[in-house]
Amino acid sequence: MLMQIRVNVIEDEGKSFVAELVGADRSLAELIKEKLSENKDVEFSSVEKDHPETGDPRLVVKSTKNARGLVLKAIESLEDELKELEEEIPKK
Repeated sequence: MLMQIRVNVIEDEGKSFVAELVGADRSLAELIKEKLSENKDVEFSSVEKDHPETGDPRLVVKSTKNARGLVLKAIESLEDELKELEEEIPKK
């Protein structure tokens, strides 16, 4: 089943980006955060949630460059990695 996720941008101020991933679980936000941590231009990235069992995760990013662009780059990189993984699974 495909998750329906909506991105609610809370802050987009150049070097700072905060977005709530409405309908996503924490694991998706954590994947993006981990990919961001590999980028030397990212000073800080975290996933916040008001309560562990309720609410939607928020991705918080502080960077030396355009934070929104770095988030998009991280997502593209994850897409590429997942595509490679998909190709490794034998076809029936």
